[in-house]
Amino acid sequence: MKLSPFWWDIDTPLIAENNSDGLLSDAEFVIVGGGFTGLSAALTIARQGRSVVVLDSGTPGFGASTRNGGICSGNIRPSHSALRKTYGRAFADEVYAEGIEARVDLAKFCSEEKIDCDLQMTGRFTGAMCQSDYDAQAREVESLNNIDGHAAHMVPKSAQHSEIATDLFFGGMVREEIGGYHPGKFFAGLLRTAQSAGVVIHSDTTVKDITDLTPSQKSVITDRGTITAGKVIIATNAYTGTKERFGQFLRRRLVPAQSCIIVTEVLGHEKVQALMPKHRMYGNTANLFSYFRPTPDRDRILLGSRSMDKVTPSEQSVQYLKNRLTQIFPDLSDCGIDYCWLGNVAFTTSRLPVIFEHDKIFYAAGYAGSGTVWARWMGRKVAETALGIGNRPSIFSSPPPARLPFYDGRPWFMPTINRYFAFKDWWKSR
Repeated sequence: MKLSPFWWDIDTPLIAENNSDGLLSDAEFVIVGGGFTGLSAALTIARQGRSVVVLDSGTPGFGASTRNGGICSGNIRPSHSALRKTYGRAFADEVYAEGIEARVDLAKFCSEEKIDCDLQMTGRFTGAMCQSDYDAQAREVESLNNIDGHAAHMVPKSAQHSEIATDLFFGGMVREEIGGYHPGKFFAGLLRTAQSAGVVIHSDTTVKDITDLTPSQKSVITDRGTITAGKVIIATNAYTGTKERFGQFLRRRLVPAQSCIIVTEVLGHEKVQALMPKHRMYGNTANLFSYFRPTPDRDRILLGSRSMDKVTPSEQSVQYLKNRLTQIFPDLSDCGIDYCWLGNVAFTTSRLPVIFEHDKIFYAAGYAGSGTVWARWMGRKVAETALGIGNRPSIFSSPPPARLPFYDGRPWFMPTINRYFAFKDWWKSR
C-alpha cells in the first residue's frame, strides 16, 4: 500500500521548476502559497500584464490541491435552508448561484486552456442516513431548483439501486450539475498554464514575515532573502503553518482538519459499474460523512472521511475507512487497499469561504473541503479584488472573520468535536 496520493502516479510533471536561481528583488505582486488558489491568482494577475511571484514553503501543489478526492462539487457546508434562516433568502440564493458560476467557469477554463484532467460531469448522489435526513433533502431540492443552473431530484429507497448497489441509505438526493476530475492532472495543467503566462514560482521558500516598507509597498521576508512587493496575496489556506509570524492573522481565524483517503486495488470496470451504475460522485448525510467515487478510469473506488492521524496514515485510519467502505458495499470486505494518504481542509466559523483584506494584504481561504472548485475560483476573485478589476465581486468578499478566542491555529478541540459528531451519528442510526 502506498502512503502517497493516487493522483501523483501520472506521467505529466507535477513539480514546478524555479524560474530563476535566486529571488527577485521586487515584484508588483507576491503570492504566498502555490496550490490552486495561488496559481489561479497568479495567472489572473500575469494576464493583466503585471509581474507576479509565487512563493511556496515546499513543493507547489503538494498540499490539498493534489490530496483531495477530485469531486468537483463547489459544495457549501451550510444547507440553503440554514443560510436562509441565518442570512436571508437573497444571500442564500447568491451563495448557491455562485457555486454554479464557479463550476461552469472551471469547465470553461479546462476547455480553453486544453487541460485534459478527466473532467466528467456525472452528477452526485448523496445518500440519506435516516428518514429525517431524506425529508430534509427533499426540502433542499425544492429550494435549489429555484436557482438557475441547479438540477436536483430525489431518489426513494425503493429506487436507489439504480444509483448505487447498497441498502445502507434511506434514498437520497441527486444533483446533476456536479462532477469530478483528476486533481493531479488539473494541477499539472494549471501549473503549465501559469508558467507559460510568465508567473515566477519559487519552491522551498518559507515566508517568515511581511512588513510595511512604504505606504504602498511590503517587504516579504523569506529564508532565502527579501522581496519588495506592491501587493501581497495569502493563499495558504489549511497549510498556513503555526510558526511563521506572517500567517498569524489568518490561522487565528481558520480551523484546519485532517481528511484521509483510500483507493482500492483494481476492481475492474464491471465490478465498479455494478456497484455504481451511473459512475456518479457520492456522499452521505452523516455528521462525520464519507465521500466516495469511482476513479477516473472507473476500475477502482476512492473513499475519504476523517483522519485518525495528523502526518502519516496509520493502520487505524486505513481500517476505519475500509470499514466505512464495506458498510456501504459489503461485497468489498475482502478487497485490498492500494493507496492511503492524508490532506488538510480548513473551515471558518461560518463554514463559508472568505475573501478579505487586512493591513493591505489580501486573503482567500476556508473552502471547507470543497476546494476543487472554490480554490481556483477564489484565487481568480481575490486577484481581481487586488487588481481592482472585475464586474462583480464574490458574494464571499467580506470583512475579516472574527478571531477564535483562545486559539492560535492548533485545533486542540477537534477530537472532542469528532466524538460529539460520532455520537450524533450513532444516536441518529438507532
